[in-house]
Amino acid sequence: MRQRQEVQTVSRGGRLSRITPQQRAKLERERRKHRERDWRRHVACYTAEFVGTLIVTLGSFGPLAIQDGLGLHLGYVVVAGSTGIATMVVIYALGQVSGAHTNPITTIAFALRGDFDWSRVPGYVAVQFLGALAAGALVLGILHPDRSALHAKLALGPWPAFWLEIVLTAILVLVAISTAKQARFLGPQTAFANGATTVFDRLVGYHISTASMNPARTLGPALLLGGTQDWWVFTFGPLIGAVIAVALLHLIQGGPNESEAERSAGVEGD
Repeated sequence: MRQRQEVQTVSRGGRLSRITPQQRAKLERERRKHRERDWRRHVACYTAEFVGTLIVTLGSFGPLAIQDGLGLHLGYVVVAGSTGIATMVVIYALGQVSGAHTNPITTIAFALRGDFDWSRVPGYVAVQFLGALAAGALVLGILHPDRSALHAKLALGPWPAFWLEIVLTAILVLVAISTAKQARFLGPQTAFANGATTVFDRLVGYHISTASMNPARTLGPALLLGGTQDWWVFTFGPLIGAVIAVALLHLIQGGPNESEAERSAGVEGD
């Protein structure tokens, strides 16, 4: 006599359907695979943001330590522009994994725009600060520069620096989101556009505000130097600039599109 298979009755859309033990086991295997893929994707994104922010911070803090901390002349253009080169390299290398934000302000701007899930913002911001701290520790541990020479120098004081940070960050975010919106058409040129914008901003504002536009990149190493009383310049200035940029983009280009969401989270993002 044939043995009857056990079945489970479940309700789907008001109708009853039956799942055999074999089907239930298959569903469980698929769920486990999905959870594993999701976990690996998140780990990859957070790791990419950590590494990317570390590289970008090395691109700004490293030349500063060599010139001001060790007294080896590199030149204003090298010190100011190397951050943009690092930004471009990171976008090329890691953009498809995490979006290569490498900046809490960029992450928040994409979330304000509706491209990026707010639930992922705290994790991104945390690893970005950790990456900046790690970069600062590497520079200080390897080069042993004069730490007193590495504090942010605001040539005109904190208030001009604050207003300039608003303007420079608005430009940075405007380009970041605009290139994400057109990523399918621009392709690899998005990395060049974002890197060039960083170079432009740094050349314009380096002596006035250090052209930070990135609290993690500036405040991470500053914490290792004992902190800075001008922390509010590098926190609230960029935040206000990001809000202005998102509002301007809504007026100029309208709402977000699918390309923005994909680019902001990386091709492998959710």
